[in-house]
Amino acid sequence: MQVDIRDQVIVITGAAQGLGRTLALGLAAEGARIAVVARSEAKAASTVDEIVDRVPGAPKPLGVVADVSDEDQVRAAAETVDAHWGRVDALISNAGWMPPSGTMRVLDFELSDLRRIIDSNLVGCFLVTKHFAPVMIRGGGGRIIYIGSMIGTRSGPGGGPYGATKAGVHLLSNVVHQELADQGIRTVALAPGLTDTPGMRVAASEEHIARVSARYPGGRVGQADDIVPFAAFLCSAGAAHLSGTLLGIRPITG
Repeated sequence: MQVDIRDQVIVITGAAQGLGRTLALGLAAEGARIAVVARSEAKAASTVDEIVDRVPGAPKPLGVVADVSDEDQVRAAAETVDAHWGRVDALISNAGWMPPSGTMRVLDFELSDLRRIIDSNLVGCFLVTKHFAPVMIRGGGGRIIYIGSMIGTRSGPGGGPYGATKAGVHLLSNVVHQELADQGIRTVALAPGLTDTPGMRVAASEEHIARVSARYPGGRVGQADDIVPFAAFLCSAGAAHLSGTLLGIRPITG
């Protein structure tokens, strides 16, 4: 079986940095047409330029500015991609926020932080689904990948708000499958374990990173590049019958 995503239009939110940026570069290298969605025009343009510079021969990407928690901006982003390419084959709902470790215990969190994390991690997934899925349906269907987290299946002290939003993302993936599968929409929630990104380095302590690394193959936590092959496969015809499920990407350590 060959994983072939050449010329597919793939929209990636939160693509200015971290996992989103790595996915944009990695999937562009596989021949996909990437819509780089970010809140900052300069940061979206930076990822676009990086693809052009580092991935010779890749289809020219499109930079799109949108805060995923703002419905007007998400609607405009979907219209921009539709006007540019006329279709969307896959959507990777990746944008989100992880607060610094230990700052959101249930007795001392700030309400503004709670609302920010819900808007970024969960509301954004609802909004991009609402406005990009109709474009996909019009073209015969497509794939939605929601970036969840293993923290959404089991969290620890201080991780309640983040874990709750990611659990909501996992559930949303299954519900969207139930509602839209008959219109050609296939969904999956990817739940990585601890993955080395700039956001993770801010949120997790060095002690926690070292402890988790000791349980991973090779003595390291996950890398953003590890997620690219999963995303490429899920966007390909080889994963056409896979939908509505949660895929955990981490070792089973008991």
